[in-house]
Amino acid sequence: MERIKKIKIVLIYILLLATQLIGCSSLSEEVQWDSKEQLVFGTTLSTKVLDPANGYCGWFLVRYGVAETLFKLDENMEVIPWLAENYEKIDNKTWKIEIKDNITFQNGKELNSEAVKASIERTLELNSRAKATLKIENISTEENNIIITTTEENPTLINDLCDPFVSIIDVYSNEDIDTNPIGTGPFMVEEFNHSGSSYFKKNDNYWDGEVKLDSIKVIPIADADTLAMALQSGEIDVAQGLSYYMVNLFESDSNYKVSSIDTSRVIAMYFNQNNKHLVNSNVRKAINMLIDKELYCKSILKGQASESLGIFPSNTNYSLESSDIIFNKEEAIEILRNEGYSDTNNDGILDKDGENLSLNLVTYSARAELPSIAQAIQNDLKNIGIEVNIEISDNITDILDSGRFDLALYSNITTATGDALAYLNNTIRTNGASNYGDYSNSEVDYLIDKLKIEFDKEERDKLAIEIQNIAINDNAYNFIAHMKMSFVMKNNVTGINPHPTDYYQFNANTDII
Repeated sequence: MERIKKIKIVLIYILLLATQLIGCSSLSEEVQWDSKEQLVFGTTLSTKVLDPANGYCGWFLVRYGVAETLFKLDENMEVIPWLAENYEKIDNKTWKIEIKDNITFQNGKELNSEAVKASIERTLELNSRAKATLKIENISTEENNIIITTTEENPTLINDLCDPFVSIIDVYSNEDIDTNPIGTGPFMVEEFNHSGSSYFKKNDNYWDGEVKLDSIKVIPIADADTLAMALQSGEIDVAQGLSYYMVNLFESDSNYKVSSIDTSRVIAMYFNQNNKHLVNSNVRKAINMLIDKELYCKSILKGQASESLGIFPSNTNYSLESSDIIFNKEEAIEILRNEGYSDTNNDGILDKDGENLSLNLVTYSARAELPSIAQAIQNDLKNIGIEVNIEISDNITDILDSGRFDLALYSNITTATGDALAYLNNTIRTNGASNYGDYSNSEVDYLIDKLKIEFDKEERDKLAIEIQNIAINDNAYNFIAHMKMSFVMKNNVTGINPHPTDYYQFNANTDII
């Protein structure tokens, strides 16, 4: 498999080199669109359905420009109105949000307070993450306003309403919401195929300006090297999900342009604390000390990522400035020895009962860097006698939910709504929706409860830092690297710019010129 991958990389490199030598894109010029009105987008990411209330599927709905939320985040991760005109905090549990006038759904129906209320209530009913995050007790309407009452004080409600799970759709439409949700965005679903190409057409009555493109075709291409070849051949106009090595190759070709941005997307390693070895914090610490984050960022991620000190990136006010867990092979071996693990005959580390320290690491290929990081971890642990078996799965969420792993590499956005609480509550808290390793610490839970009701921004930042420090010192996770996000595209593509949140993508200004 590795040999085939190397052959693919060599082929792509040869194609790109030939392109540069003859001064044109040998295939892409041939295959330029007869009509400039359709853009073809290739991506390693895909979704089974488009229903925003289903897990994280709303991210795709916003990415494709089909649906919008009441509020959104600007490039500085500050909240700004989108479908909402403004808001007012009546008291610590009551919020009044005014809906903009003169907006219609893609089927022509008016966007009003009743439609917004129905859409949010449906999400609360179907999405456990939304219910836990928003804490909404009741929604009422007053003219073109919705009045939200929360079950408890929720300082981040407006931030949380930026999350795509609260994409506003017409829930009374006769269309199948899984395959054809009706939103307010610049593009409408024409045909959705979860395993093949999907088509999105221009919304002629878009409320926020003329939509420049007639249509967008989205092609899921799971293999990053195949994606690169599709871009070079002219099959697609834009690629998302290329390996960082390939991004560097395309950067040197004048026929393409690369748009990149630093994000809060982190490569995180989960420890399943139901494993009899990994329940021991010192064993987790030893494993963490065998992972050379700095080297991974330089050699595997080609400088397109930065070493993580904690959960949140350094450009936030709630990031960590240092970490006590650093790469140290000798100290890791000593920690394991003190815990009763040894390798007496160079055939692998055994615990005090004579059982091999063997772990199953699961990850997925939609993020091209994850299998490579997995192999690096496998090699680094093998060097001291820890056997790691790697499983690459397309059903990573099912495996994580079921707990059928020892180690898991996962990639996700940690500040999806411009605040620390949502990620901490879902991932670090006991029984959190994304706490796949079953980490539990009563002090962490207590501090998260304080964070939930703290309205002062400086105090919120301090609490977020304190929570991180406890979890990091517990070796509950390993946050390896924060990633850049890159779109690689033909030179004639405009209006596609990556955003730190990773869910704003196509818009009315997206075009091929």
